[in-house]
Amino acid sequence: MSDRDFTKYGASANGNFSVVDTIGVPHPYCIGSKHVVHASKHFSGMLGKAAIEDGERRGIFCDICKGELKFSEHEQALLVACKAALKAADGAANPELHAWLLSIKDVVMADGFAGFAFVDRTQTRGGEAR
Repeated sequence: MSDRDFTKYGASANGNFSVVDTIGVPHPYCIGSKHVVHASKHFSGMLGKAAIEDGERRGIFCDICKGELKFSEHEQALLVACKAALKAADGAANPELHAWLLSIKDVVMADGFAGFAFVDRTQTRGGEAR
């Protein structure tokens, strides 16, 4: 879980939907051993954005997609906890979720997030929502 403060996005009208974290899309940028060696040799061991981007110029890429996407093309989405179903029984979007997402859309876009991912918290385990 992230230690970022997501309270600025609030929660949906009935509290069934709220932002709990971020998630990399289409996947997180994966640091490999070549990144660590490169940062150690050229950036005093600091493995930050500058070291990663310099490494890409030297052929060191994300260990998942192997350079299909650059570091800057790996985006973040907001992870929304869902205590209610995303869709109604008739297949229509949940109106509470829909209204809330529309209400925060401009702020989310201004913050540079790629969109939303959803985690199902409707199931319970031991009396508590997951």
